[in-house]
Parts: sequence; C-alpha cells; structure tokens
Amino acid sequence: MTAKRRLPVYRERVIRSELSVAAPAAVAHAVLTDITAWKLWSPHIARVDTAEERIEAAGWTGLVKPWFGPATRMEVTWCEPGRGIRWTSTAAGHRLDYADLITPDGPDGCTVTMTATVSGPAGAVVQQLAGPLSAYGQRRRLTRLGALAEYLHRRTIVFAA
Repeated sequence: MTAKRRLPVYRERVIRSELSVAAPAAVAHAVLTDITAWKLWSPHIARVDTAEERIEAAGWTGLVKPWFGPATRMEVTWCEPGRGIRWTSTAAGHRLDYADLITPDGPDGCTVTMTATVSGPAGAVVQQLAGPLSAYGQRRRLTRLGALAEYLHRRTIVFAA
C-alpha cells in the first residue's frame, strides 16, 4: 500500500512577499514600470502587447502573454512614482488584484512588497490550489526585480524614473 502524497494547502487569503532592496525607491520603481525590463525579472512573460513601453499612470493597459496559458489583459489602477503600482486582470470569470508597492528606506534603500488576491465564484478554492505555485513565482520575481534594481544602482546606471 502506498501513501498518497498531498500538496500543502496555501491557507492565506492574500499571497504576499516582501524584500529589502539596496537601491533607491525610484530605481526599483523604474525597473517595475519599464515593460522592456519585465523579461529580465519576470521570465514567464513571453510578450506584452501595449502602445507604451513604460507605466506612468493609472489607466495603462497591456495584453500579457506568458509562456504557458492564454494572454490576459492587465490594467493598472494606481501608479505613483517611486511608490509602485496596483493592477488587475481577469481570467475564467475571476478577478485577480495585484499590488507591487515600494516603501523608501532612506536614500539608498527600499522595501518592495508584492501581493495578489483572487475573487470570483471559486476565488477561495482557486487561491488555495494555485497559492503555493503562485507564491513561489512571486518570490522569484521579487528576488529578480530586487537584484536588477541593485545592479543598476551599484553601477550608477541612470534609469529614467
């Protein structure tokens, strides 16, 4: 008789990751909002179809195509320079709400926090099933975003905010 292996259940309602970054908030924000930089820190993205290469304000929209699955429309609902973005997407009758927030920690550092929630007919179930993999991907993207911001800051590469 073999025991069935069960995947851990992600019990949090909000998937949340946080990272201290040794770069100014403006640099982290510039990396976050530069669409061409997304493939460097969010490698699951195959392409982004949008008219603008940078997110500068609420109202930005783009069709984001991952390497797996269908493309989804991303709509930025809030953007503040040096502070991050909030955005939404819909899939299979569910709404996904994301926040990529930046908190300045002095002139040469910041904290980046990413959150994701799912709402809809089976939002709680979807979040429990997808939570572990989504949380892993979120931490991976956050680590890469932080590393890229730190690299640019250490090299004093000016990245227009």
